[in-house]
Amino acid sequence: MDTNGLRFTIAICVVLVLMQTIYLILPVETLLFYNIALRPLAYGVIAVIIFIFIGYDIRPIRKAYTSNMVVLLSIMLFGIIFLFLAFIFGAGTNTMTINSTFVVRNLWIRGLSIILGEYIRYKLIKHSSDKNLVTVVILLSITLAYTHMFDAHRLFIGSTIMLSIFYETVFMPLVISSVASYIAVKGDFWAVILLSFVYAMTQYLAPILPNISPIAWSLIVTAIIFVTAIIYRFMMDEKKRDLRKREQRAVKYAPQNIRSYVSTVLLLGIIIAFFMGAFPIYPVVILTGSMAGTFERGSLVFVQRVPHGEAFNRIGEGYVIHFLSRGRVSYIHRVIDFWHDEDGERQYITRGDASDLIDAHPVPQEDVLGIARASLPFFGYPYVIVQSIRQALSLR
Repeated sequence: MDTNGLRFTIAICVVLVLMQTIYLILPVETLLFYNIALRPLAYGVIAVIIFIFIGYDIRPIRKAYTSNMVVLLSIMLFGIIFLFLAFIFGAGTNTMTINSTFVVRNLWIRGLSIILGEYIRYKLIKHSSDKNLVTVVILLSITLAYTHMFDAHRLFIGSTIMLSIFYETVFMPLVISSVASYIAVKGDFWAVILLSFVYAMTQYLAPILPNISPIAWSLIVTAIIFVTAIIYRFMMDEKKRDLRKREQRAVKYAPQNIRSYVSTVLLLGIIIAFFMGAFPIYPVVILTGSMAGTFERGSLVFVQRVPHGEAFNRIGEGYVIHFLSRGRVSYIHRVIDFWHDEDGERQYITRGDASDLIDAHPVPQEDVLGIARASLPFFGYPYVIVQSIRQALSLR
């Protein structure tokens, strides 16, 4: 595809962007007619124009079988993880599938636009010249990701971007579209269709969905897609595979510097010591939703250790503390009040940010372990999953 072909791709992208923008700004009363009639018709017309402009390509795809198998394995992995999450966290009925009308409508409005959009992507990428390939891939990845952002209406509340909606509505479509374009460069059309359709439509067609947050869902899906892209690159790169093996053998048998071993062991020791609580700041995983809004379930919270004798002077109302309950179970809750006993020691009244009920017992200052300072969302999920498996096995 020469310069004229690049201009043709740009023109197609502009039309697709305008169509999606119209979809996002149309009033509700006219949106259904646009989605059911005008939008699919416009996609169909664009697909026909591309077919006329480019024609039918009878050249076989040399790596078609490999690309199809990589995507099928990716979908199988996705299915296994889907069932695993449903087993660990439970699953709820998907409201998108409670009525057959909703299913048909989603297939027509969303599914058809995805299929036609992937046809547009595949044809334009396959027939672009080497000179313009990167430009075409970037243009189509961004444009078709934008056209998959069906729920972008929910992205803003006032002037604030909702991050929980951003990951699901913007980040995930962008990753799916980018990997689909990557596969389209050397892979088969059916691989591109399967990848985009399954990952984009599961949340609209699956009868049940795991009880996890939208952010967790989008991050899990994008992680699987990234793994798919890595495997695809490895499988399609035959020429360098033997070279990599020879380099790995050379590294394996090359003499290693003793300092590298010492540094590795030292680093591992520091990491293990940190997670075992050997430093003034130690990590705690949030296992429940009692602090939702501040620390979500699965977050890794960094706690600053507070010696027993310093809790009186350092902790007051409004602090989020890590403490031991009367049952010697540790919690992270917020101090909402405190009082002094007959010995002059503080008794802290605590409550989870997501609860209206205060904790049953006050927390003596000697049971305060530390002050929660910062958190990393989702980094504690491996520990949450392990604990959930242990509980599930213990109940049998």
